[in-house]
Amino acid sequence: MSTLQLIVFAGMPGTGKSSLARAVARDRRAAYLDKDTVKDAVVNLADQMKLEDGYKLAGPLSYELLVGLARDNLTVGLSVVVDSPAAYQLFREKAKALAKTVKAELKLIECICTDETLLRKRIEDRLHDLPAYRTRDWETFQQDRMRFERITEPRLIVDTAESLVVNLRKVQNYLGPLTDGV
Repeated sequence: MSTLQLIVFAGMPGTGKSSLARAVARDRRAAYLDKDTVKDAVVNLADQMKLEDGYKLAGPLSYELLVGLARDNLTVGLSVVVDSPAAYQLFREKAKALAKTVKAELKLIECICTDETLLRKRIEDRLHDLPAYRTRDWETFQQDRMRFERITEPRLIVDTAESLVVNLRKVQNYLGPLTDGV
């Protein structure tokens, strides 16, 4: 079994992916790659350069950069935690191909929140902290939900209506014991 892991977090905005992904990265001492960090940088640069369609490029480019950055970290012996909606089958296929190429174990973790009231509160509480192009209201969330490509790959599904501590324990069990490369 491989000692390296490519751990991909997936799910809709507000489901608690980032909190759990960061906790896992700390716990595993793995590289942490956040799609939103990359996308924010692309959008900011496109704005500075006054590129009209920069926003349209930001999403696809951020996924491409995540794969490249994950490859770089995996090839130097670091496991990687990717914090991303992973909403597109194409991205998940690229992650699968990358894991195979670098002989890393791919672990997909989908975050959901079964408590709609809590989920809505999380979405609406984001209003002041995020750029305007990110999902910050319930109506936009519902539209995004309709576009989200269903995940069919083997994965761990965690319900973030449960506590971070409980979910971290579930993820640790799913990932297995820490090894030399993790």
